[in-house]
Amino acid sequence: MRDANRMGPKLIRLIVTLTAAMGTLVMAGTANANRCSADGSGNWSCSHSYRVNWYSCNGLPVGRGVRYQTPEGMPPPGGWPVAFYYNGTTPADTNPFVQDADASFGLGYVPQIFHELLDDPNGTGKKYAVIAPEPPQAGGFLEFWNTNTPYPYSTTCDYDFFPDFFSEIKNGSYGSASQYNMGKRYAFGVSSGGYNSSRMAVTFNQEKKWYQSCSQWCNEDTWKAIAIISASYASCSGPACIIPNLPENHPATKFWHGTFDLLAPLWAAELYYEELQDVGVTTEFLEHGGSHEFTADTLGAEGVKAWFDGFD
Repeated sequence: MRDANRMGPKLIRLIVTLTAAMGTLVMAGTANANRCSADGSGNWSCSHSYRVNWYSCNGLPVGRGVRYQTPEGMPPPGGWPVAFYYNGTTPADTNPFVQDADASFGLGYVPQIFHELLDDPNGTGKKYAVIAPEPPQAGGFLEFWNTNTPYPYSTTCDYDFFPDFFSEIKNGSYGSASQYNMGKRYAFGVSSGGYNSSRMAVTFNQEKKWYQSCSQWCNEDTWKAIAIISASYASCSGPACIIPNLPENHPATKFWHGTFDLLAPLWAAELYYEELQDVGVTTEFLEHGGSHEFTADTLGAEGVKAWFDGFD
């Protein structure tokens, strides 16, 4: 009996220790939960929500699908910085949050970029909400942005969509408005979405906000940086490309472009890059040996997130 009594307290202490350790592991697992993961075949996917954003296009009600996700955990003071992703010309209802590794145009890299933005696997201490609206449909089969259509941009549905869309984020239609820091916006996209990322810089980069310091409504820049993959200036279209005078508040811009890109020629992106240099905008250009596509260069130290991290 004496031996049994001696073992009793030891056994209790062992059970308490193991229980505490298991609790710590559970808490650590919760803290490190990721929004994105790869399956056994290397195909990446990210959990996300979906909403139809209704707005008025030239007086007619139109619905636009939007996919979105925020990082795990509590947002920082002021909310998560927001990275907007704009897909290129794709079949209708293409989901950038779920892509096979061998998807055309390198789209398999997109959820991996989302993984870096949402989950911060490299431990930089910076995470971003990710929001990906769908481009408008054309003929019911394809989607592409209106930024470089031959008619005036002010007559397009995109021109009506974006102000409404941004307002709905700030009004809580995409979850609590406090999750999003809409004063820290970032945009990236490929092909048509790359041109549309430029459109953010030249058409939608100022908002009026009330500041006591100026005792009036003051203009404030909203885009911190943009990333353009296989594209050029907002109104360019392939080799049809003239770079106009750039706005003084153009955000920092990085390009990823293939040497053998036949759809959006390298020289057109270089024109934009050189003009940014001439007016003193922070810019970088990464030329890779591919064509019209995402490559692994958009990940890691030279990638989209690393570029955004430098401008907060």
